[in-house]
Formats: sequence, structure tokens, C-alpha cells
Amino acid sequence: MVFVMWAIRPKGEKYDITNEYERVPTMFSIKLHHGGNFTKLPNTKYVKGEVRYIDLVDIDEFSVHELDAMMLELGYSVPPVIYYHFRIPHEDLDFGLKALGNDDDVLNLA
Repeated sequence: MVFVMWAIRPKGEKYDITNEYERVPTMFSIKLHHGGNFTKLPNTKYVKGEVRYIDLVDIDEFSVHELDAMMLELGYSVPPVIYYHFRIPHEDLDFGLKALGNDDDVLNLA
């Protein structure tokens, strides 16, 4: 049996997770954009997608396999091939996207 601590926040719900995160500094939330696509360079945008938040993610337990599980929970079938990326804070989508495909990439995210 696999124990999952993270939780997908219900659509539209505001949730103050500050108290949770103060007690466990390895926890974070993911703002997950999915179901859309990127426009072409320059001024890349992500369009026609949805946004969901995943709370109570522990960076010590986080992996691409966990991301696959989150996508399954959102109703996607994994596989087919899904490419994951994260944006470097304060960078744009033209040059601030980094691949998230293996454990080394997860360490880069952390």
C-alpha cells in the first residue's frame, strides 16, 4: 500500500496552508497548469488549459512518479507520453522553463 500525503485542492477553494508548512519546512504546493498548450516564441504563453493546486507535497518524497499519480488523480491516463516542466521563479516562459523528467530534474526544482 502506498501512502499519499498530498491533496488536490478543490476548484475555486482558497486554502491557507501557512500553518501546515511552518511545521514541516519540506512541504510545498504545486500550481499545476494542464490540458493546454504553449504558444510559439517570442512571448510564449500557456493557453487553453486549466489550473489546479496540489497541496502538502513533501520535496523529500516528490518524484516524477508522484507527478504521474497526481495526473492520474486529475483524470489523465499515464502513460501516454506527458512532458513535465517547471518555471524558474521570476523567469518568463521563453527561457525559464526547465524539464522535469527524472530525479536530477526534481533536485533542480528543489
